[in-house]
Amino acid sequence: MLAGRVLGWLGFGAASTVAASCALVPLALGRAGGQPLLAGLPLLLVGLVLAGAARVSGVRVFRQLTAGLLVPLLATAALRPVAELRAGFLLLAAGLVTAGLAGAVRLLPQRHRTGPRVGALLVAAGSAQVAVLATGALAVLAVGRSLPAWQGADAGPDLAWGWQLPFVALLTTGAGLLLLPRAARPVTVLLGVVVTAAALPAVTVTPWPATLAVDLVVGAALLPLAVLRCRRTSTVLVGASGAAVLLGHGLLVAAADPVGMLAALGVVLLVGLAVALPARPANAVAGRVAGVALSVALLTAPAGTAVALRAAGSPAWWQLRAGFAAAALLLVPLLVLRRRRPDLDGYAGTALAVALAAVVTPTVVPGGESLALYAALAVGVLVLADRRTAAVTPSRVAGVGLAGLALVAAAAVTLAALVAPYGGPVRPWSGVPTGDGPAGALVVGVALLVLALTAALLGHRHIGRRSGAAVGALPFGAAALPVLLLAGPAPWPVVPAVVLLIGSAALLTAALAGSGGTGPAVIDPRVTAPPVAGHTAPGGHTVPAAPAAPSGPAAPGAGAAPVAGGAMPGRTGGGALLVPVTTPIGLLWTVFGLVGLLATRAGTLAGLALLVIVTAVIGTVGRRPGVRLLGCLTTVAAATCFALTAPLAAGLPTRTAGFPVLVVAVAVLLGAPLLARRGSLTVRALEAAAQAVAVLALLLTVGAIRHAAVICVLWGAAAALRVLYPGQSAGRRWAFGAVAGGSELLGAWLLLISGEVVLLEAYTLPAAGLTLVAGLLALRTRPGLTSWLALGPGLAAGLLPSLVSVLVAPDPQPWRRLLLGGAALGVVLVGAVRRWQAPVVLGGGSLVLLALHELVRGWDLLPRWIYLAVGGLTLITLAATYERRRRDVTRLRAAVGRMG
Repeated sequence: MLAGRVLGWLGFGAASTVAASCALVPLALGRAGGQPLLAGLPLLLVGLVLAGAARVSGVRVFRQLTAGLLVPLLATAALRPVAELRAGFLLLAAGLVTAGLAGAVRLLPQRHRTGPRVGALLVAAGSAQVAVLATGALAVLAVGRSLPAWQGADAGPDLAWGWQLPFVALLTTGAGLLLLPRAARPVTVLLGVVVTAAALPAVTVTPWPATLAVDLVVGAALLPLAVLRCRRTSTVLVGASGAAVLLGHGLLVAAADPVGMLAALGVVLLVGLAVALPARPANAVAGRVAGVALSVALLTAPAGTAVALRAAGSPAWWQLRAGFAAAALLLVPLLVLRRRRPDLDGYAGTALAVALAAVVTPTVVPGGESLALYAALAVGVLVLADRRTAAVTPSRVAGVGLAGLALVAAAAVTLAALVAPYGGPVRPWSGVPTGDGPAGALVVGVALLVLALTAALLGHRHIGRRSGAAVGALPFGAAALPVLLLAGPAPWPVVPAVVLLIGSAALLTAALAGSGGTGPAVIDPRVTAPPVAGHTAPGGHTVPAAPAAPSGPAAPGAGAAPVAGGAMPGRTGGGALLVPVTTPIGLLWTVFGLVGLLATRAGTLAGLALLVIVTAVIGTVGRRPGVRLLGCLTTVAAATCFALTAPLAAGLPTRTAGFPVLVVAVAVLLGAPLLARRGSLTVRALEAAAQAVAVLALLLTVGAIRHAAVICVLWGAAAALRVLYPGQSAGRRWAFGAVAGGSELLGAWLLLISGEVVLLEAYTLPAAGLTLVAGLLALRTRPGLTSWLALGPGLAAGLLPSLVSVLVAPDPQPWRRLLLGGAALGVVLVGAVRRWQAPVVLGGGSLVLLALHELVRGWDLLPRWIYLAVGGLTLITLAATYERRRRDVTRLRAAVGRMG
């Protein structure tokens, strides 16, 4: 039985599929049995068969599906003949069929209505889709006819089917009202009104003012109705969206002529104010829609001002100025709404930010206007309107963007005023510059001043002290002053001198300021902290817990409420920001000022002199040790540059400049101990700097040996004086002594070279004597030191060069041999008396080598038998006294080994 039923239904399904396929052929051809009216009948019969089979099956779902399928089949069967016979009325026929089927479904009993309702909704959706697409296409064409702006627009096209479009929209809306539940009917009505209004211009050849009038009238009526009368969220959103579409389309169409645009903007302004101001909305969504409407209404003020001037034929720069003024005047309604309607404060602030940002957009500002000034003024207005609530608001985001835009626009003129204020980069000592400053300096200077005032207001507001205002205004004021001087115009060297003075003042401020970093929170004494809930107040009563804040929509820009009295908790003191702000300004401005003064010799010297004074003050009275050390080292460098530049500026040769530089080195070396209370690091750093400056002074005399010798002698004398300073360790005295001795030795050598002295001992004996003196002093102060380490280098320096000369040189050099032998003998005797091993060994070795050298030189001067006789006597003597000589050699070796 079951198998038979399955096979039966499978056969029925196959037959139905074949029948439906065959029924599609006459539907596609548009006629059946030669009659267009019957083109959809075969397919409708297949649907009826399926419905009958579903009723026979008894399955409820199958019955509902087949019943719902009959509705689209009926619509197809009814519309196919119209498309074949009267294609021009197809839109109207579709609307009538949709409405008729919806009415027929509505008349069905409730238990049989589910499937047909779904089918009727599908038919209505298809009809609505056609109406919306056709209406949207016509609306886009209307906008296209109005563009480009202010060029007028042609009337709409004459469409043969256009008159049917509003009726289709109305009939489809009626079908939706019959088919949809009660809750969806208001939304359906609103959508139908919007589509119908947009379709009305298609009825006939419609000029653009008529299209504009329809959009404005329907949109102006629809928005208050949706916001003030509707209760459901969906209704409010759909109505407001439809009104926004119509009003936005009207604004685009109104671009054909300034007068039309003024009318459209006026309507938007009135509607927005009418929606937002009269009363508070019924729910949160309506409140947000009203706030957005207010924002758009306020934006029409600057736009309308610019369009009105455009209609009056004013130039572009007047349009921009008037539009900016109108945008800035939005601050007035913002302040009024902040007092009367706080719930609309955020929306008004957003409108102000958007208006200013739109006016100052680089693509809007004409070529003759200063983008920097407009952006700076816009930032000032936004700061005045700022309310210390949330950290991130549209106004603050726009303010940051506009501030960056102002800085970028002013960067070129500011950089030119600092680096090349008179037309080009400064070449050292090329003469007084005669070029002109950058164009637009006055406007950029005013823009920087506006930014300075704005930053001062922000600093005072958020830091709460006068130092906060000063820190905020300092960067912009430092940049504005040279720019304004160039706009004067100020002759050279006013601008670089002012820049240098600003940099010097900033460096002094940074040096005299307290330690940087995050400062403590500044507590405003005018603000009384509220007592904590649950604690006992001073009066003895218990403070109740604060009620929870009501939940609800937050306007844009709303955030945490400010602390009582307007003070923000945990504000950072201005001193914490002073050093990070003034230090880079001081460094950069000082460099720029010095470079600008390099044009002349006098300017260079004046700039370096000022730098010496400023760095000396920093090194003396700086608050932090690192700053003082850096100031001292910079003072040395600046003084060295001044000492080097002064003789060169006077036309003196380079070798002469070494003496002023040496004066600086001597002054630093001898004056460094005066700063001992600042720490040993400062003294050591200054001593090292003095040594470096002395080396520089010596290098400046390269090629002038006598000048170099004088430099060495003077520096050695200064180092010797430094040895005599009290309170120094032995190691430091040794170091300065070594520097003094080395310098004097180098000076002596240079003098000998300049006098063309060729005597070898003139160079070696001073070095040997200096080394021996140092070694003797070391032996006295360091008991564990051996004679080889203390005296060996000096003895080698004194004996070996002369010994090598005697042994190698071809000339006899009798006096050198005699004196060298006497010196070696004296060294041996002194070493033996003092029991020093190094003098005994080195002196004895030198005597042995000299003796052998003399023997070799006298070999040919005496008869050979004398040598044989002496040798024989020597051997006999040694043989007779061998044991005793052996003991003598052993004692000698032991004695030498015991020497130190």
